[in-house]
Amino acid sequence: MPKILPQTDYWNRVASEKCFSHPLRLEWLLQYLKYLRPQARILDYGCGYGRLLNQLSEAGYGNAVGIDFSDKMLRQCRSQFPHLTLVQNDGLTLPFRDRAFDAVLLFAVLTCIPSDDDQRTLLAEVRRVLRPEGILYISDLLINTDVRNLARYERDADQFGVYGVFMLPEGVIVRHHREEWIELLTRAFTRLAFEHFTATTMNGNPSAAFQYLGRVSPE
Repeated sequence: MPKILPQTDYWNRVASEKCFSHPLRLEWLLQYLKYLRPQARILDYGCGYGRLLNQLSEAGYGNAVGIDFSDKMLRQCRSQFPHLTLVQNDGLTLPFRDRAFDAVLLFAVLTCIPSDDDQRTLLAEVRRVLRPEGILYISDLLINTDVRNLARYERDADQFGVYGVFMLPEGVIVRHHREEWIELLTRAFTRLAFEHFTATTMNGNPSAAFQYLGRVSPE
């Protein structure tokens, strides 16, 4: 299974072309971070061009930090939103101390990390940097049942070893997820909410999607 790092060139190449539209439910954050706002420290992992970070800033969350491995995405973010706090990283490890954040956002991130092992590594890092009872907020794509998606799942299943992982025509590898996998992946967290919705992908197509909210479970 290819790692995330070889795909950095792709994201740098398309940084100014792609748009992301997964909705941020500020009411979820308000409900579970209300006693900390506006001091709550929030990490937007895979912040891209800063759409969510700017929404958080406008909502009064002044301690939000964005992290991404794409230099071009971060440049675009800085040009649009120079007031935001940004960090560049290697794509999997987080350069922050243990228990540094009250919440971590992973929006359309898991779809860009096709490997089971890499996803597990990321979730372990997320848990490390979250404080006790910290909040994990995921928005991502699910397995679809339309003919176009089923055909590419079947086409690439043997090559990548995971059903739902496939290569887009432009050469990037992405993943759509089984709900059972998300449940397994987040087993170190207590689920607070899980909702299905229809997302618009970065290429403008509809896709089954979900939003998950969880809290760090006691050790």
